[in-house]
Amino acid sequence: MKKSQFYRMAAIAAAITVAATGCSAAGGGTTSSAPAGSLTFRANGTPILTGKTISLGIAAGNPVPGDSTNNLMANTLTSWGATVNYTIGATNSTELAVIAGQLQATDGPLPILADAGLIIIAPAMTHVDDVLVSSSVSNVAGLKGKQVGVIASTDPSTYLLDQLVSKQKWTAADLPSVYTNSDSNAVSELIAGKIPAAFVASEDLPTLKQNGNFKVLATAATIAPEYADSFNGATAVWAKANPDLVEAIDLAWWHAAYVFNNDTAAWDKNALAYTKNAASADVVAQERVALAAFNPWPSDPAKADDALSLATIKTNYDASNAAGFIKGPGAQSPANLVDLAPWQASTVVAKKYPKEY
Repeated sequence: MKKSQFYRMAAIAAAITVAATGCSAAGGGTTSSAPAGSLTFRANGTPILTGKTISLGIAAGNPVPGDSTNNLMANTLTSWGATVNYTIGATNSTELAVIAGQLQATDGPLPILADAGLIIIAPAMTHVDDVLVSSSVSNVAGLKGKQVGVIASTDPSTYLLDQLVSKQKWTAADLPSVYTNSDSNAVSELIAGKIPAAFVASEDLPTLKQNGNFKVLATAATIAPEYADSFNGATAVWAKANPDLVEAIDLAWWHAAYVFNNDTAAWDKNALAYTKNAASADVVAQERVALAAFNPWPSDPAKADDALSLATIKTNYDASNAAGFIKGPGAQSPANLVDLAPWQASTVVAKKYPKEY
């Protein structure tokens, strides 16, 4: 979950469009002509990645427990023998780093990946885990005429607000938005009473409950259940040259998803390490429970198309485009924005080794 991401659209769109136009063929790291499905495996079904180098990024700002599943992917690749460089960036810095060849793949929202000229190679968080909270009103109807905090123009929270307005048959003037620029700012402003309501990450609920009587008025699951928080993207050139590494990233996603859903102790341990114990073990456990309600990392290979397929990309692309989020090179056919062959190869492996994936 990238609720600490924030996007100031005018500057970012300009920077990312220029970068994508000038460097769209860039890609970093090890190159290979090995096709998807050409990985070699141990007896337990994990790929042998000795000698491989993979550089991953996430534009998350500060490390928070909800982003630790992405970090767990990096740790998983390391455990399989790869040398992994993991970069935590902010705003669109990791997308720009991928374009420049400094990173090979990054986690980010579909509009930012698409407008950077990147293609989607793996899922990330398959559902938005936002909740709309308030301490001053008890239901959505009571919000009419009040300001609602959203992160920024291209953040999923803005799309959710638009959908909520539509469902209520209101106009934008009935539920005006104010940018908080980050999830942590939204939490602080809610606690301070500066805004009457805001979209925050579900994992923020323990903090809010410790600091006031906040009520959940709506969730992303009820407002727009089809909308994904984020995907993992790379340049088309790098993905085409390294389908085996793309498949390895996909398998790492499957394993990280499996850990979240089946090994809570291991996930909590990784989250504590990732956040450098900034959150207590009890808070991490509470945040994990809050996240689980959204099924953010489904780990059933039999339902792989629900996590990544042309249909899921098209649904999210159409939603982002209708909301005006697609503004640069991303304005093209959704079929051109995803490479599915390595993902489909990883699904075959995941089905065969259920104890790992």
